[in-house]
Amino acid sequence: MNKITTLILFIGLSLGFQSCSSKQNKIDDKLISVSILPQKYFIERIAGDDFKVNVLIPPGASPASYEPTPKQMKDMSKSATYLRIGHIPFEKAWLNKLFEGNDHIKSLDMSEGIELIRGPEVRHGDHFHEGGIDPHIWSSPKTAKQLIANTFKALVQLAPEKEQEYTSNYMKLMSDINVMDKGAEAIFAQMPKKVFMIYHPALSYMARDYNLTQISIEHDGKTPSPAHMKNMLDLAKKHKIKTVFLQKQFNIDNAKVIAKEINAELIQIDPLSADWLAEMNRIMGYLKK
Repeated sequence: MNKITTLILFIGLSLGFQSCSSKQNKIDDKLISVSILPQKYFIERIAGDDFKVNVLIPPGASPASYEPTPKQMKDMSKSATYLRIGHIPFEKAWLNKLFEGNDHIKSLDMSEGIELIRGPEVRHGDHFHEGGIDPHIWSSPKTAKQLIANTFKALVQLAPEKEQEYTSNYMKLMSDINVMDKGAEAIFAQMPKKVFMIYHPALSYMARDYNLTQISIEHDGKTPSPAHMKNMLDLAKKHKIKTVFLQKQFNIDNAKVIAKEINAELIQIDPLSADWLAEMNRIMGYLKK
């Protein structure tokens, strides 16, 4: 009798644990996982607080080297949808692992329809851009428009009953970006000098879209050699560069050296900011100077 009672209790506890585990891993249709913070900004501008957004790369972390925490992986396993940015090293390194055992997650590529900057395979320090694709598609208003259009389409698919509301919000966001875009076009077209210097070449799409020239201190993704640093100094003096941009995610030392040598201002920027529009306007403001 005692053995039977024990067996019943064991089965009951096992079922209880399975039930708890099932609840913990329950798929949440309102949870969307994304790679970077600007995507959260786009989703919230379009859908308000209709969705919870799980951002895998936190503030200050690099999309090149960040490793997700167990909690982030657990949260992702509950997501019904993953909106990937397209070609960042983080996704190349981690998405297959994150999707293991999570066949329910619908993965959508937000870079579809964007004219990508391609070249030979490019190594950046501890990572490389596969096929030479520059992944920074969120760092220009023009390419961001297509990224946002793809996000809008995905959100409408997830909540078709909200299409009218999302369309209105989407149009407001696009209006804000168009104001920034048209203003930049008008000012950059009149500028005699269109050269800027940056540590890591994160503004390649902005340079292409507005006919600017980006000079990158980082050489083939590596810490610049003394010879390359001398070349950078010569270029900076030649183009009379008075501002050097540095992303928050990178070491400040080499950029500091060049800025000091040419008596330039060192400006920290963050294209991965949670307030994408404000930061893009800020970057544009410095470039217009």
